[in-house]
Amino acid sequence: MSVAAGCPRLFDRRFAVGLFVLAGICAVTVLLRGASVSVRDDGALSGSYAQLANYNLAAFAYVPVFAFCVSGAVEPLDSAVWVSRSTRMEALLGVVVRLVVRAVAFSALLALCCLLGARLFSPTGYAAGDYLALGLLAVALQALFFLVVGLVILVVRLITNTAAYAALAAFGYGALDYLLGMTPALYNSALWTGWLLATVMPEDGLVAEGLGALRLAAGCVTLGLLAAHLVRKRDYLPKEGKPREL
Repeated sequence: MSVAAGCPRLFDRRFAVGLFVLAGICAVTVLLRGASVSVRDDGALSGSYAQLANYNLAAFAYVPVFAFCVSGAVEPLDSAVWVSRSTRMEALLGVVVRLVVRAVAFSALLALCCLLGARLFSPTGYAAGDYLALGLLAVALQALFFLVVGLVILVVRLITNTAAYAALAAFGYGALDYLLGMTPALYNSALWTGWLLATVMPEDGLVAEGLGALRLAAGCVTLGLLAAHLVRKRDYLPKEGKPREL
């Protein structure tokens, strides 16, 4: 059986359940924080959006749910099949494609839910173009963040052959900006590593958003190269036990 034939679909049941859970979390967040959005709104749509998608939620809700969602995407590199030198990189590429698709879909659902929440509770009316522009920017930045989370899971899983350690590493990455938010270093953007780089604040200018996107993209490239290096070192990627070299 070929590696491609054993790969899971772009979306599986676990991912569908994860999206459903994300929608539920967003609904509860809108209900609980809707009043604060209507009171604190400073006139900017991004301000309302940020009230519904902050680094606290990223650390304790979004990252854990996404980690649950993407476990099926890395299964081709865990399957107990011989992976030849010509196909193991193909298997890795398939995994990365699935991570990208799932990161974009997860980000798009999150952005849609938060924009709907902002629309329901914000006292200020906005044009359709404002929602579209903010939504597209949010999806792009958040997708990069979730792709980093997915690649962290992939790399740690390749190193340890343990899904639990991979999930813990993802949780740790997701919590970095939350921990930073408990210190004065929160206001030093040079120290941001995760969700704060994906925070959408168009009033800061596209340059600031672009720099955040570049830093997240650099993280994706670095983790992707590390995953490729780890895969090249193996010809057999077992589901359990130690690697067996050809």
